[in-house]
Amino acid sequence: MAHIVKCYHCGKKFDRDKVPFMQVSQRRYAHKECSMGENDKLQKEERDKLALEEYIMKMFKTTYIDPRVRKQIKQFIEEYNYTYSGIRKALIYHYEIKGGDKSKANGGIGIVPYVYQHAYEYHYNLWLAQQKNKDVEVELYTPKVKEITIPRPERKVKKRPLFTFLDEEE
Repeated sequence: MAHIVKCYHCGKKFDRDKVPFMQVSQRRYAHKECSMGENDKLQKEERDKLALEEYIMKMFKTTYIDPRVRKQIKQFIEEYNYTYSGIRKALIYHYEIKGGDKSKANGGIGIVPYVYQHAYEYHYNLWLAQQKNKDVEVELYTPKVKEITIPRPERKVKKRPLFTFLDEEE
């Protein structure tokens, strides 16, 4: 007898007797690959969250995350669909790359919505440059020498008028 079930993660139907599966809950099943991929995704999100919290603690020189900051992080994720790594990169961009003043933050991270898009563009452009240059060997690169000669400026000689006898009368 075939046991046709629907994958919890991808929504495709499969026979649980023929395909390796994992039981998600009492009556829910998922492909083993889908479930592993989902676990990896959750683990990556947890790592990003820990990295963000560590950066914030280092930035404000504390050993805990303020409840206001936790609320701001939650708000950014729910309202703006930001990611933990995106928030961290926005903070790095503003405070380390742009040299923003940490004393103006007042213990919060409210600057994130204002700099998120600029940080995204900055990191995306870095990624593009890395992708473009990943096959290039820097040691073999020899810059093209272009010699430019600047003509010597001509001095304008101001001619003094010859003296006149009129100058002596004064």
